[in-house]
Amino acid sequence: MLTFRQLETFREVMRSRTTQAAAEALRVSQPAVSNAIRQMESQIGFDLFDRVGKRLVPTPDAEEIFRDSEAIFELYNVFAQRLDSRKTNSMGTLRIVCTPPVANALMPPVIRDFVGTRPEVRINLDSRRIDGLFESLETRRADIGFALNPPQRPGLVREELALAQMVCAFPPGHPLSEKLAVTAADLASYPLVLFEPASKLNLILQDSFLNATLRENAIAEVRYTSLACLLAEAGIGPTLVDSLTAHAGHRYKLEYRPLYPAQRVSVCALYRANEPAKRVQTAFLDAVRGSGALAGIDEFGVTDG
Repeated sequence: MLTFRQLETFREVMRSRTTQAAAEALRVSQPAVSNAIRQMESQIGFDLFDRVGKRLVPTPDAEEIFRDSEAIFELYNVFAQRLDSRKTNSMGTLRIVCTPPVANALMPPVIRDFVGTRPEVRINLDSRRIDGLFESLETRRADIGFALNPPQRPGLVREELALAQMVCAFPPGHPLSEKLAVTAADLASYPLVLFEPASKLNLILQDSFLNATLRENAIAEVRYTSLACLLAEAGIGPTLVDSLTAHAGHRYKLEYRPLYPAQRVSVCALYRANEPAKRVQTAFLDAVRGSGALAGIDEFGVTDG
């Protein structure tokens, strides 16, 4: 079986027609080139060159072998380029799973900027509730996950990327726009768009902000922050969402005020513990850490005290 190095040496001799020139191109000694050609001829059972003075004249068989070998080197060059792209994190496949608020608010600008400089990277983005997110990571259907206030989970690393807070969202001109911060008492006289009782964001609010009166004022209950904002935008009633949803993209025609006392919520990355990450995954997580989409989520200020 011929080695790749033998083919490489043969190819260079075919180009230069002398062992000395081939040796200089390959940065080896001239005897090393001569020995490689003789070993190749011995292995295949026939001569590849006629020796004419100091020059090597390829036989017709050598010319055919040379043409056939070009496909091997073209494939090798493509492979080498792909390896180099992986080294610079400019290619690869990344499977991301997020809870809906993070998928809607954080991922679009981060992915846009990330693939903008890495056109050969392929992103698979899935949006799931927290149980589905855990399942995707644990069954390796996803490489990395992002969620708001996820619980600790054995076998997964939970990295806090930023600290957001819950805010009140309402249409421009609403009486709540006169407030610097919104208390539970401020909302007592308004119909509200709230989250389903079992939803993660409702669980954040129910212990220290939502009371029986506010729950009775719920004219609509939803599962996702995007739908809560759309209903508030339509004038159905104020709603309570995370500041990541409020800040990222400014896509809703709404005004926002922080809650008092402040209701904090963590933006977290989750990935499998004790398992090396793909290079493209590490690069993407770095991009999320430095994202401008995270930079403004606490812009409403801390209202405690």
